[in-house]
Amino acid sequence: MASISLDGVTKVYPNGYEAVHDLDLQIADGELLVMVGPSGCGKTTVLRMIAGLEDVTSGTVKIGDRTMNDVAPRDRDIAMVFQSYALYPQMSVAQNIGFALRMKKLPKTEIDRRVRDAANVLGITDWLSRKPAQLSGGQRQRVAMGRAIVREPSVFLMDEPLSNLDAKLRVQMRAEVARVQQRIGVATLYVTHDQTEAMTLGHRVAVMRAGQLQQCDAPQALYDRPKNMFVAGFVGSPAMNLLEGHLADDLQSVTLGSQSVPLPTGVYDRRPQLRNYAGQAVIVGVRPEDLHSPDAGRPGVDIEGVVELVEALGAELLVHFSMDARLVQSELSRHANESGEEDIDSEQVAVARIEPGHVVRLGERYRFRVEPERFEFFNPTSEDAIWG
Repeated sequence: MASISLDGVTKVYPNGYEAVHDLDLQIADGELLVMVGPSGCGKTTVLRMIAGLEDVTSGTVKIGDRTMNDVAPRDRDIAMVFQSYALYPQMSVAQNIGFALRMKKLPKTEIDRRVRDAANVLGITDWLSRKPAQLSGGQRQRVAMGRAIVREPSVFLMDEPLSNLDAKLRVQMRAEVARVQQRIGVATLYVTHDQTEAMTLGHRVAVMRAGQLQQCDAPQALYDRPKNMFVAGFVGSPAMNLLEGHLADDLQSVTLGSQSVPLPTGVYDRRPQLRNYAGQAVIVGVRPEDLHSPDAGRPGVDIEGVVELVEALGAELLVHFSMDARLVQSELSRHANESGEEDIDSEQVAVARIEPGHVVRLGERYRFRVEPERFEFFNPTSEDAIWG
């Protein structure tokens, strides 16, 4: 088993495009680290540099104690699982799983043992004689994982392996990936653009933007204490609402458009640096799940908005509403739906996730209950979180 270490890794293509900039990252032996970010942020390039499929312009890639910059991909003792299953249609499941071992000319008894062991881990023993065409998408992805496991590598690299599956199957397979990785216990880098997948899978999550690492931490730490506006807007679904605000000179309130929201002293106890922004502009972050119906019996103060859309999801209501405070949307919010299909103008509309059973009508002015201690605050120029 081995760890993965990236020290000052940079990738610049011949046309001058810098895909990854000065990346420092360590993945411990047995750790599942998920790298997440929007399309084009450099996350797949990082994975390909670890695999040896891309040259490193500068910096060092290590697996265990061995520097890998000049080591051929086949000699790096890694296994990869891709978005495409890339199974041989003419071969059975067992033959697909054991293919790499046959290429190494291992004894047949050893190949059979490893194939059986991998099949047991993945729960696919009953499928060993089937052909890929007889399997569903989720079953084929399990076979692709078995083909990686059977090699008993030091490191696993997974590049959006579940993105071809439907939503329900993705949820099931996320649990499967986590279970298998925990059982085999090797350092694993899992790349995805799906932040929900990242938050549910990773021991730690590394958030990338434009080739640079923004923050790497445990999922809950990213949610509770984002380092900047990009991370705040990326982690959480729906995304955090980011509003232009202005702190009062006496620090007792923050103005959001035409509304003045009182701020208790607890806000400054948690964020002492915020006192330095008296009388200044700030960006106020409010998560949708921190906005409640005023009839839900929650403590806090009320802010108002005009209801633009209501989505009844059974266990919750997603209420899209407009305010006269300007929304400052994150990069994720601007490109949240990669298909380009959006029901409403996300540049103008905030979102609240409220309890079901409340009557919310389109076009009405609705009051949302929020605890100001749950606000996040950001510097409008640097976009960094204001803490202490």
